[in-house]
Amino acid sequence: MTQELREARSRENLPLELVLIRHGEPDWERDKASGDPGLTELGRMQAARAAAHLQAHAIHAVYCSPLRRARETAQALTATHESTPEVIDGFEEIRVPALQNLTQSEVDSYFAAAARRKLQDRWEGFPGGEPFRDFHARVTTAIETMLGHYGIHSRVSEDFTVWSAPARGKPLRIAVVAHGGTNAVILAHLLGLAPVPWEWLRFETPLAAVSVLALRSISDDGYIWSLQRFGWREG
Repeated sequence: MTQELREARSRENLPLELVLIRHGEPDWERDKASGDPGLTELGRMQAARAAAHLQAHAIHAVYCSPLRRARETAQALTATHESTPEVIDGFEEIRVPALQNLTQSEVDSYFAAAARRKLQDRWEGFPGGEPFRDFHARVTTAIETMLGHYGIHSRVSEDFTVWSAPARGKPLRIAVVAHGGTNAVILAHLLGLAPVPWEWLRFETPLAAVSVLALRSISDDGYIWSLQRFGWREG
């Protein structure tokens, strides 16, 4: 048996795989007044390609952000898996009301100005928007609540965070369709990294990219999260 085959078999009995998908390209120009754009034609194509890639895997449930770009991406995914996405409000991207009614060039200027702020000021979120700590708290609460529905819970053992999970004959695969910031916070939190107010840069992914986390046994104490794939996108 080759090493590659041995490693593949070691992943067959994982209790859970968490598939994180970023939404496809949003149509800001058409929907700038609402601040909640749907997908462009390219965005729909990106969502369809991500869905086709995941079609080979049994996805047991799909959760998504309440924002249109995430819901439309999730609908492309569930169309191939014959299920319905469940909306979780806590998976919404960091809230920036100041972006409503702006053109794309004005949005770009806004973020360019925000990037020039002092590092400590980043904890306040983007100017006029949701503080980062509030964003981080609602996203991490949402993902832990969702995981708890499947019997997956965190606890501290010997100063380390470990996770408990019920035994399963084959991996349970759960998909979350959200945003660059939301998915980055989930990744950092589950991997046990201390938060920073630029998570979306620490775990930066392209539109419609797929990342995969899996629970791996660390000892008799429980499981830890392992990053199996990061930022995959076809083309």
